[in-house]
Amino acid sequence: MKTKHDLILESLPPGVPLRKVYSDFLGYLLLNTESYFEDRVVDGKRIWQRYSPEMEVIIAHPNGWGIREQTFLRNAAIDAKLVVSSQATRKIRFVTEAEASVHFCIYHTNLGNRLQPGANFAVCDAGGSTIDTTLYSVISARPVLKLEEKRASACAQAGAIFVDAGAERYLKTTLRTADLHGRTLDECCKDGVKDFESFSKRSFSDEAKEYHIKISDSRLNNSSIATRRGRMTLPGSTLKSFFSPCTNEIFASVDEQIENLNVQHLLLVGGFGDSPYLRNEFKKRYEPRGCQVTLTNDSTSKAVADGAVIWSSLSSVVSRAPRSSFGITTNIRYSSWLQEHQRRTPFTLADGHKWISGCWSPIVTKGISLDVHAVCRRPFSRVYNTSTPNLSIFEVQLLSYTNGDSPSWSKSPQELLLPGFKNVCRISANLNNLSGALERRTGHGGKEYWYLAFEVCIRFGGTELEAYLEWKEYGTTRTGPMTIVPEDAI
Repeated sequence: MKTKHDLILESLPPGVPLRKVYSDFLGYLLLNTESYFEDRVVDGKRIWQRYSPEMEVIIAHPNGWGIREQTFLRNAAIDAKLVVSSQATRKIRFVTEAEASVHFCIYHTNLGNRLQPGANFAVCDAGGSTIDTTLYSVISARPVLKLEEKRASACAQAGAIFVDAGAERYLKTTLRTADLHGRTLDECCKDGVKDFESFSKRSFSDEAKEYHIKISDSRLNNSSIATRRGRMTLPGSTLKSFFSPCTNEIFASVDEQIENLNVQHLLLVGGFGDSPYLRNEFKKRYEPRGCQVTLTNDSTSKAVADGAVIWSSLSSVVSRAPRSSFGITTNIRYSSWLQEHQRRTPFTLADGHKWISGCWSPIVTKGISLDVHAVCRRPFSRVYNTSTPNLSIFEVQLLSYTNGDSPSWSKSPQELLLPGFKNVCRISANLNNLSGALERRTGHGGKEYWYLAFEVCIRFGGTELEAYLEWKEYGTTRTGPMTIVPEDAI
């Protein structure tokens, strides 16, 4: 993102890690929420003390974020003392910004009354940094609204901050050689961007009009840069050029979501969604196609925050489409006559058979909707030379695959990940409790070995990844916990 948009990010102060910034901010929010509640609710202090230990915290994040970012946010919330570590998995919940916005719009508009089973609608959450777009289909409208993600959600880095960045680049170029009457270029640019963000950007709607940006005090007059009494005059076409890179990306993302589908409604929310120019451009582009752009009466800048709370109570979305395929690398029996097998080094396990590694075993497929409660099971087995093995820790690497095809292999013969694959997280569990599930078997050449079968159960349809172990012991199904550790911690 930094390279694409030429962003220059300020470094954090020495000794201040990113997690500290997040935990301090979350702690600040909690402190002020508690103070506000106690001051404005009758008997608020007693109520807060009694019920706050059981509170759940809903954190909304961009569509493009996953387990890596969720783990980071959960740890920051623990540091901020929003929850204790032992209860963090249960009490910290996540929802995408687009899904939170859907619930906000349904609650604050009459859209819910107009939705019929089979209807498609999209929500575009235009925020400060990201533009999150999701397409939904109505499964049922009454008595309870149930929605299904029609496609994997989209996330584009084209939010309002990039409009500010365009204005800043323009000011730096225009003012670089101008007489600023004793003020520095940085001072004028800083003041100009601040004024633009507060006023002209928010009111811009017509490229035929002129707009003003305050870059200095009233002593600055310079006709060469169209500045009088510190106010610089810009034609609307120039302001449009600040918006165009963002609107082009936004429309490309939305177009991809609704392509080849009959979409009756498009909800535009988010802080950037309050822009009159963006709203008009949406209407000009999509309403001629029969897609009504719906806005809310309230400011949509709070759509995510309010929507996240509404989501926690209603949770209308009953199926979601993963943004990538997910699966694991497995072993398969070695077949010497297959050319692809010949390129790989076989090894012998306790069952006496030869095996090779690197085979792709998909669990869920990109873009195919999953019920939020659906559990995807993947059978695993281990073989041992003894009836009393050291079962210890089992660990499997979960991979994502971003392309749309179905490859046979996830790793090269050199054990390197092939293009399109990425390590997502490690899922681990202690197998010591599975000793009662060991089976004695006879393998290749009459060799005796012990076989352990179990299933890794993963729930992908929710707003975050969940996993647990399942196995049979003397005919009884048992379950055990699994730990999920992101591959790339922030």
